[in-house]
Amino acid sequence: MLVPLQVGQRVLVAATSISALVLAAAGLTIIFGLMGVINLAHGTFVMLGAYTGFMIQNAGFSPWLGIIAAPFVVGAIGLVLEISLVKRLYERPLDTLLATWGVAIILREGVKLVFGTSQKSVSAPIEGSISLLGTQAPVYWLFIIGISASVMTAVILLFKYTDVGIMALAVIENREMASALGIDTTLSDRLTFAFGSALAGLAGVIIAPRLSVNAEMGLSWLANSFLAVIVGGVGTFVGTIAGGVLLGGLDNIFRSVLPDLTAVAQALVLVVALVIIRYRPNGLIAPGGRE
Repeated sequence: MLVPLQVGQRVLVAATSISALVLAAAGLTIIFGLMGVINLAHGTFVMLGAYTGFMIQNAGFSPWLGIIAAPFVVGAIGLVLEISLVKRLYERPLDTLLATWGVAIILREGVKLVFGTSQKSVSAPIEGSISLLGTQAPVYWLFIIGISASVMTAVILLFKYTDVGIMALAVIENREMASALGIDTTLSDRLTFAFGSALAGLAGVIIAPRLSVNAEMGLSWLANSFLAVIVGGVGTFVGTIAGGVLLGGLDNIFRSVLPDLTAVAQALVLVVALVIIRYRPNGLIAPGGRE
């Protein structure tokens, strides 16, 4: 039985992991759930965000600069990918799947060539801890939770209440009609794809101080993000949050109960996800409206 101190620690660990997962899944919601693009390079974008933080720190700059720069760097990479490749494949989803998987392999192997295969570490920009939930909580963990909640709120408001977000949704819903109304659909596609990529980069850089950074880390983030989006409800940000909280929470619970059986814990999360998909094929929160 877990003592209160351990319970508090597990809650905080789960909350920070869930926060980063929700950010990564939100980027996938935009690219996959809204745009309909199966981007198998999305997990690699999370990895690139983490490596951006590592490079900036290794160059002697503040970790804060890494957190600021990573979304822009990864967003720019996503923009280049959309312009050079994805824009030609919007009507060919299977080709998009294969093409982005190929890009993911190229980026992953490129990182290995440049940085090697050893684990990298990134320093947290905030030191210290405070007493919370019966334990000493690192301040940076609370920062991760706070920044994730703030960004997700901003993303929901952006797509629901701003002209830019509404125009992006109009293009996604009916490209021909949006074009007839004078909306630059090409620009909208590029900015939307880049924005989804930037969210993945932000997720990677903020969680990097809590993980060992390596070129293979994107694979698990890709799988977990897709599961969160599908379980929560494809095309809805609220569903993405629900899916991320449920699966991330279960993952941490199973890992705490089965500390020496990580593979079994992951398999149990997958089983729960499959059961939900079986009985709720549209997700926990069906995307009746774009929210």
